[in-house]
Amino acid sequence: MRLKRWADFPKWVARYENTLDQTNIKILEALRHYGPRNIKSLAQSIEVPDTTVRFRIEKMTKQHLLLITARLDLTKLGLAKGFLVAESPLGRQDVLRQVIKQTDYWKYIARCYGKFDGFIAYFAFPAKKRKELQKYLKEAAKLKGISKHLFFWTTNTFFDYPCFDWYDFDKKKWKFYWDEWIKEVLNSSEKLPEILEEPRSYSLLADESDLLILKELEKDATQSFRKLAKIIGITPQSVHYRWYNHIVKRKLILKYYTSFQPYPLQISDFYHFIIKFRSKKSLAKFSNSLKRKPFITGCTKAIGKNILIVGVNVPKMEFPNLIRSLNSLYNEGLINNFLYVKLDIMSHEHQTISYEFFKDNEWRYDHKKKLQTLMNLLRNAH
Repeated sequence: MRLKRWADFPKWVARYENTLDQTNIKILEALRHYGPRNIKSLAQSIEVPDTTVRFRIEKMTKQHLLLITARLDLTKLGLAKGFLVAESPLGRQDVLRQVIKQTDYWKYIARCYGKFDGFIAYFAFPAKKRKELQKYLKEAAKLKGISKHLFFWTTNTFFDYPCFDWYDFDKKKWKFYWDEWIKEVLNSSEKLPEILEEPRSYSLLADESDLLILKELEKDATQSFRKLAKIIGITPQSVHYRWYNHIVKRKLILKYYTSFQPYPLQISDFYHFIIKFRSKKSLAKFSNSLKRKPFITGCTKAIGKNILIVGVNVPKMEFPNLIRSLNSLYNEGLINNFLYVKLDIMSHEHQTISYEFFKDNEWRYDHKKKLQTLMNLLRNAH
């Protein structure tokens, strides 16, 4: 739901708060685990009639408060996940956006400000071609398309977003327990969450038809088999078979993402933090403390490094307390250093896995052609 003018804000907040009742929150959190195709089990898990669950999901969706999408296990699709934060030379932000997008295999891109005045981007890149992407970025920097950047290959993403454990339903107010969180970090397990374990290999457990189904579920996971069949050009029976015998059996979907905004956009901000830890154990303790924290949108680990890339959405008034908390963890000897950028959430773009470049059971990427396109792009930008 978007506001056309600030005068609408009080009305928007009232409507938003009416949606935040305990039943809706239970449904939203259960959707992450069960997804939209297992409503009966979901309803049983939260002890709510399945008719009520269906009605409430449909209502939130129609109000544009909810979109349910699938988050894929890229390591099982032959794709490696990468994270980039890059700054462009002054006045060339649009050029930097083009530099990133013409790699084809980008997943998400958003304008950022702060330590880097440029963009953040996530990639789902052919695992066999990882070195080529790094060479491409180095060449872009050499040709002045990028003034500075950080790039990491990463694990799958951990997320429990949105979470409402710190929301007071009676007072309809958020409470942030920063001091308790610091204590929790210090006392958390030193075993890294499984989802943040570094992949041992990148397998390819899907064919072209599976990928076509998966890319549609990345857009909207509630689509029926009949609708998917029509879009993809196969029978509903074939979609049904592939869903249960390929996608579900091989666990190609990690979780479902419920894009319900926990705080009104007008009073909150999105950030990305890059946090370097003193040790792997310190990183694990911090990671385990992020479970069910309402200010964490997601977390992924840089492969081969004691670094976490952490997405944050926090009310503006609470941001100083977050920074204070991270400084406290530095003083406790867990964090080595950190940097952050603020995101312009209205500038973001995202796309599905780049299924159109999957041919003859392999991901295609022509490195020489991409470098030539890059040179042409930057030459014409001068």
